[in-house]
Amino acid sequence: MTWLDIDYDPDLWVEIPSQWTISAGDEWYGSDNRTQEEWADEIAEFCWEESSERKYTASEVELLSQTLLECVRRYPPMYPRSEVLLYLPTPKAVPLPVWIAHVPAEGDRELTLRELTLADDPAAIEPPIVEKWTAEELGEGLRVLRYHALDQHQELMVGLRYAWRSEVNNRDVVLITGSPAPGQVMSAVDAIADLTHVIQLHDDED
Repeated sequence: MTWLDIDYDPDLWVEIPSQWTISAGDEWYGSDNRTQEEWADEIAEFCWEESSERKYTASEVELLSQTLLECVRRYPPMYPRSEVLLYLPTPKAVPLPVWIAHVPAEGDRELTLRELTLADDPAAIEPPIVEKWTAEELGEGLRVLRYHALDQHQELMVGLRYAWRSEVNNRDVVLITGSPAPGQVMSAVDAIADLTHVIQLHDDED
């Protein structure tokens, strides 16, 4: 089995658990099963305690907890079988979701990476910005920034995607993020770029 290993910076990123049953090695002080509400409360308190804010209120912690709980309920179902990280540089920021997944490598490498990154998206408002992108562990891939409108509301969206093919693992890796607030994505570009360099694929045989 192939699995993702993402050595993200915990000062910038929060990982949404893929399951809610505590496994060996996980740090959790409670029952064997934590609820989504318990996780959101724990992370909200931790984020405020570790922040540079000297004073904060219980209502601010509660607001972040409710925001994280909404993220848990909303984002994982959007791209099933993906790892979900939230870019949260400060506890006052609006979390930006980033999905990372791997799928079997199939077809022509270049065409597949363009498909995964929507480099030729016909719904794009203007031609997407397509660049080669080399990640430290995954090698050369593509980075695509594009603007498009949501079908239902015609709301402007900015999307950012990366994709690579791991010949060693015979898997394609894709990173996806997007927001109706272009500034939210653009402010996270450098952190996402750094994140691409700490994504690894492992096989059980490794």
